[in-house]
Amino acid sequence: MRARSGRRPGDSGTREQILESALQLFADRGYARTTIRAIAEDAQVDPALVHHFFDNKEGVFDAAVNSPLSVSSVFDEMPPSMEETGTSEASWLARAYLTFWENEETRHGMTAIYRAGLADSATSETLRARVEASTKSWAASSGYKDRPDAETRAALASGHLVGLALMRYVLKIHPLASMDFEEFLAWVVPALEQRLSSELEPRTAPAQD
Repeated sequence: MRARSGRRPGDSGTREQILESALQLFADRGYARTTIRAIAEDAQVDPALVHHFFDNKEGVFDAAVNSPLSVSSVFDEMPPSMEETGTSEASWLARAYLTFWENEETRHGMTAIYRAGLADSATSETLRARVEASTKSWAASSGYKDRPDAETRAALASGHLVGLALMRYVLKIHPLASMDFEEFLAWVVPALEQRLSSELEPRTAPAQD
């Protein structure tokens, strides 16, 4: 168990402490082996308080997915105009999203969310729905929002970033895992720009005789 500095005062602080403990245990034990009692013990609260805030374990996970630590929350925060900053949409998106992974304080929580969401059918729908909704939100404010295939392009770009994040930060596959962050971005952004380019179109299968 991690050392604690004491229970935080107030409902908000206690709720966040419970959520922090749940994310730690989801990452260490997985979703199936994490219990409400274990979460309460790690957060130094009564199990009834966990039920009070989140109802059940599924409720804890749902709160984690929709928390500021969520890997999908970055898709909701796109600036209204890229032209004002002189930054390409691909460059902003890659840096904003991957910085969440680069930060040790948020990386652990996101790792827990993805490991739990991908490994357990009870939580995979929650994660899927959140990521899908956030990707649609991003497509609606993106530079190609008026295109009929905007959601498809946003989903492909999201999948590209998520896959790279899992390889670098979770599976730690080299050489991606050992790259300097700026070097990593230098490789990621051009590929992402290609996926977002209006010139990129699906390849048509050759006609069969």
